[in-house]
Amino acid sequence: MRYSPEFVDRVQEASNLRDVISQYSQLKQSGNGYMGRCPFPDHAEKTPSFSLSESKQVYHCFGCKKSGNIFSFLRDYNGMSFPEAVEYLAERASIPLPEIQTQKNEQDNERYVEQSEHYKSQQDTKKQMLKANKIAAHFFSETLKRAPSDHPIKTYIKKRNLTAETIEEFQIGYAPVEWEGLANHLHKQNISSALAEEAKLIRARKEGNGHFDLFRDRLMFPILSPMQEVLAFGGRIHDQGEPKYLNSPETQVFNKGRVLYGLAHTAKYIRSDDAVIVVEGYMDLVSLFQAGLKNVAATMGTALTAEGAKLIKRLTTNVIVLFDSDEAGQRAAERSLPLLLAAGLYPKGLILKDAKDPDEYVTKFGLQSLKEKIDTSPELFNMVLQMWMADYKGEASQKVKLMDQVRPVFDAISDTRLKSLYAQELSHRMSVPLDWVRSALTGAGSNKDYPRMRSADPHQKEPGVPTQEAKTASSTPLQPLFLLSGASQAEVMLLQFSLKSRANFEIYLSQQILSQISHLGVKNLFEKAEQVYRQDVNKFDRLTSLLIDYVDRPELLFSNSSVGGIGAVDFDVEKENKIIADCCRRIQQTFLKSQAKKM
Repeated sequence: MRYSPEFVDRVQEASNLRDVISQYSQLKQSGNGYMGRCPFPDHAEKTPSFSLSESKQVYHCFGCKKSGNIFSFLRDYNGMSFPEAVEYLAERASIPLPEIQTQKNEQDNERYVEQSEHYKSQQDTKKQMLKANKIAAHFFSETLKRAPSDHPIKTYIKKRNLTAETIEEFQIGYAPVEWEGLANHLHKQNISSALAEEAKLIRARKEGNGHFDLFRDRLMFPILSPMQEVLAFGGRIHDQGEPKYLNSPETQVFNKGRVLYGLAHTAKYIRSDDAVIVVEGYMDLVSLFQAGLKNVAATMGTALTAEGAKLIKRLTTNVIVLFDSDEAGQRAAERSLPLLLAAGLYPKGLILKDAKDPDEYVTKFGLQSLKEKIDTSPELFNMVLQMWMADYKGEASQKVKLMDQVRPVFDAISDTRLKSLYAQELSHRMSVPLDWVRSALTGAGSNKDYPRMRSADPHQKEPGVPTQEAKTASSTPLQPLFLLSGASQAEVMLLQFSLKSRANFEIYLSQQILSQISHLGVKNLFEKAEQVYRQDVNKFDRLTSLLIDYVDRPELLFSNSSVGGIGAVDFDVEKENKIIADCCRRIQQTFLKSQAKKM
């Protein structure tokens, strides 16, 4: 669906870029802006180089050169199309979407209306589901608050040492024991039974009329999207009974294989620490977060999935997986190893043998002890290999069986360097020649030849994954109108400093240099900037945010020397005035020389 420029401007005006990016990176105030570590997964850095201007509503990373506004961030980081980003921000700001306008071309009108109505119907259903989930989350939260102090759920919370701050942070609630508590509440809130049933909040009775609640007498954990939308719920039993955890069934807004619990709260810490600790349950994550270990994510009651590994890859490549010491924990370690390696991650593994879960370990031995174990945890490959070789005696049949177990792991590894090192590790532990290991890995059943392993070429495209060019063409509202490539240093610097502050832009205007700028893209961009500025001078702060989607190289709008207003500490007015004047003089000299050649 296309939205008018006026509607997009309204949505953008009502949105704050810092609120969105703060979910993925810890930003600290620096001068007139904010600095932090770059949130983009393909830029691993230890020192902050990511700068954000709240007044201009733009960001720029001086390391990877990514720049943009709130729409480009939602596109590049969360994979949203431009209409999806507009709709998300409009919903967040409580701005109603405009009615769908039909195309003027009568020949295509009927098909367009049909497609639009189908799209609108799907979006409306999803929005209504999210609304129902939000109402349910508030119901569970209020039910917990109203429970008397001697209620069993309050006793359980006290036993697990959950603080009021933690309960508020994670919106933890309680599903009452009554069979129709939530069903009746949703009905009072004008949520139809059909929608509530489709959202998997209630179920129809097999006999007779009416519905009953899916969750009853459980501690409730809302499962949030990165954008803080309530997608589903996880309910934990607080007494004896099975199942221990009950998750919402999948719906139009919830696919458990594509979600990791807690990321809405912990993503910025994962990015900041450049590592994630993966645990198995909601309580494990909440307890560790409360104890001070905040770079955590939890699987959805099932084994880690390939989609979950890809979610992690967007935040970090370093993974430490905490497993229970029972047989189920060992099986989970085996299943997760090839998935993590296939995603290009560097996984480590840790089994806490002295406690049944991380929460109990921290209670017994303290957080520092757990951190030390995490810091010294072995590579997951070596941990799994040790489990597989528990009864290894070096017999020929054992060697063959072990290679059959190991081969799927090697098939998942794309980095030939890592594969080679793991082969050497196998050779050493099995006491067999390295050539034998290589030969065994390329034997029957292997889908890759060892000498011809796929190169870990960062430019190589995965099958079915669109190129950046294709993604850009399909997810942005327009192609760049201003090509800045090839502009002179003086023209680029003039652009950078002019957009830095309103005072600088006024100086640029007083120079009347526009007609002498030789680079067409820079000239057209200045013309657009002047047009917007003269229409409403109060919009200057958002001028960069407006223009950034129109250029082919947005990083050229920023430089380390012109970072004032987007994180700068110093602002030397006299020096910047001199730079602008010098740029104008050099542009004028270039222009006069070109005119002389034409004579």
